[in-house]
Amino acid sequence: MIYITSDTHFGRYNAAKRRGFESTDDMDQSMIDKWNSKVGETDIVWHLGNFGWDLISTENALMQLNGNINLIMSEFDLGLKEIYDIQGVNTFQGYYVLETKGCVLSHWPMVNWPAKNHASPSMHLHGNNKEYKSDLNKENRFNVNCDLWSLEPISLESLKEITQMVKEQEC
Repeated sequence: MIYITSDTHFGRYNAAKRRGFESTDDMDQSMIDKWNSKVGETDIVWHLGNFGWDLISTENALMQLNGNINLIMSEFDLGLKEIYDIQGVNTFQGYYVLETKGCVLSHWPMVNWPAKNHASPSMHLHGNNKEYKSDLNKENRFNVNCDLWSLEPISLESLKEITQMVKEQEC
């Protein structure tokens, strides 16, 4: 199974407070528990940036999380690349095209993306700012910021089911 998420900010005090946690340890453990309740050891996870805030929190989270993690790096991730490399995380910059799944993955929302206007289904999945809402009536674009999805990864299959339900309602 393939899962998508972004903006976990493991170890970031401001994120923990904004999310209602007493401490970063509480936030991190809650998110790790939620992640591992969904994601199996052999599942693939695409994290679309802002994974961790500091070296210790990032390494601690990576050592506990299930799945094979791929990361589209954001500005906050660049300084943590050595930890990602040591922990076996595949890192990418810019955007990545999952051709077999019809998806374009990026940290930042894109106005245009490869295959956007082709007849085949094309979804753009992005993280970052929660103000960039998913708008399936106009475009197949999802914001996968974990704050919008109960602080846990969402399966690519679920996103495709949501897209199909919206399209059926339009008919």
